[in-house]
Amino acid sequence: MPNQHYLNRYNKFIAVLKDQVIDGYYELHHIIPKSSGGSNDKSNLIALTARQHYIAHWMLWKAYGENMTRAFFMMSSVGRYERVSSKTYDKARKDYSEQVKIQMANKPNVPKFTPEHREKLRQAKLGTKRSEETKEKIIQHQIYGIPLQTRIGYQCALTWTHTDGCHH
Repeated sequence: MPNQHYLNRYNKFIAVLKDQVIDGYYELHHIIPKSSGGSNDKSNLIALTARQHYIAHWMLWKAYGENMTRAFFMMSSVGRYERVSSKTYDKARKDYSEQVKIQMANKPNVPKFTPEHREKLRQAKLGTKRSEETKEKIIQHQIYGIPLQTRIGYQCALTWTHTDGCHH
């Protein structure tokens, strides 16, 4: 049985943030966690700042405990005995995102596409049939905003998966 106080707080929190526009780094959050039957549908996803994402998982943990415990623990753990606040988590995630952008920009084999070239590539792909595996990779890229090259073959240093399917 969920703690109704924290569940109500969570629902209000999500409702207030549903239409926000975030300029800069954000994380996509499953409104209904995948571990609770939520899907990757656009209607079940919300863009949150790193701090808001941390707070959302704190409220889910307080509301449900059990399977939400691991998700919140993974977000708030630095080492064996250290914990981070939502502000520290937010700062670290933004800094990490900037470092990945810099590293990707400095890779000589990453092509620099103009908007016109991107549109031409998009038009060429229209109507193309994709395998289920390719579709899942595209969904993962859209949900987590991590360049596919970053996730293929290894995990990012600060990226992990917890029980509700969000990546951090």
